[in-house]
Amino acid sequence: MKNRRNFYRVLQVQPDAPVAVIRASYKTLMLELKQHPDLGGDLWNAQVLNEAYALLSNSEKRREYDRKLFEQYTKKPFPDPFSGQSPLISIFCPFCKRPMARQPNPDDSCPSCRSPLQTFVQDPVQACRRIIPRIKRSGKFRYYTTWPQKGREAELVDLSREGMRFKCEEKLRVGMLVKISSSYLKGVAKIKNVHKIYFQNRTVYSVGAEFVSVTFKEPKGGFYSATA
Repeated sequence: MKNRRNFYRVLQVQPDAPVAVIRASYKTLMLELKQHPDLGGDLWNAQVLNEAYALLSNSEKRREYDRKLFEQYTKKPFPDPFSGQSPLISIFCPFCKRPMARQPNPDDSCPSCRSPLQTFVQDPVQACRRIIPRIKRSGKFRYYTTWPQKGREAELVDLSREGMRFKCEEKLRVGMLVKISSSYLKGVAKIKNVHKIYFQNRTVYSVGAEFVSVTFKEPKGGFYSATA
């Protein structure tokens, strides 16, 4: 492969990034982070960004590029001219991985998947002592394992500021991230444990999840009204 640049590093995306994320990263770099020459950016850098986007946004060219890149790395790793540079983008949506040009405000949501962007930081003392208990609460909501996706229905069992337990028909994988959307909260949660149970003559899964980012909506006599 004559061109030895790693275009994924150039656009600061993962190799499995969907086209929507690649496009968003390209626009963020060129416009919001002003890499475009008309905005004061370097012409050579802009040309490399254009070259990377043109290739990675074309499914056939990308497939061939991935094959050659894999062959090149498995035979002999090569130095990448961008590998020593600090990334311009360091903030991403916790769920769909859309790049962000700035640190999000507490109420900001991802423009793509609408997940809350403020990262939830759990108090280690509260986590150990369980100062905030889980509250039994029922209700339907939808969860998403990828984006875009139609989503699947689940049933809430209990809820706290740190996480939730719910029942669903799909066996989710421990460690995976899911997007939660309901009338009482929106968030991104990491699956911590999964147990098979029998409920109303059918097999379902009891899932414990810990919030990565979350925004609670406040009903009357509310539960929580804050972005964790």
